[in-house]
Amino acid sequence: MGRLDIGQSVVVQNKMILAIEAIEGTDEAIKRGCKFGKKGAVVVKVSKPEQDKRFDIPTVGLNTIKTMHKTGAKVLAIEAGKTFIVEKDEVVKFADKHNMVIVAV
Repeated sequence: MGRLDIGQSVVVQNKMILAIEAIEGTDEAIKRGCKFGKKGAVVVKVSKPEQDKRFDIPTVGLNTIKTMHKTGAKVLAIEAGKTFIVEKDEVVKFADKHNMVIVAV
């Protein structure tokens, strides 16, 4: 996805792509994707190889994990060393409380 210069996020379930982030942003892509899946979708957030990191760093935060919870997504996979987590402690605390998984790949 990143190599093709298509969005930073994708929502998947059972090896099927439910949504690819477009101009609407991560949270809206999660909402759109989870409409098509059942509970337990996976959200993947990556950096694009040619992305100008001065202006657009892949970022997730409390709103992201809350949106996932509301829509039934259970796993957030981020690109290790390239994705910024805003309010990391709060994100982890919320994920733990709601039996969600965050993994850095």
